[in-house]
Amino acid sequence: MDIPTKVYVTNPMAELKKVPGTLLAVSPLGFYEVNIAFGSNTHSMLLPVAETVLLAQEPVLAPPPGFELER
Repeated sequence: MDIPTKVYVTNPMAELKKVPGTLLAVSPLGFYEVNIAFGSNTHSMLLPVAETVLLAQEPVLAPPPGFELER
């Protein structure tokens, strides 16, 4: 996943469920830095990796050339 990228954010602690946002960074300390729009304002949030689900807004339609799955 490239950064920045458009994602849907789910985090029960922040009461977020599939909220559109932009992933800006993944901290080595265990946090995602995400921009999320609330009304007409955009806010930067730090969300714990362990309690957050990110779903890319763009679907993966076909595997990239040279992609192999090891089983």
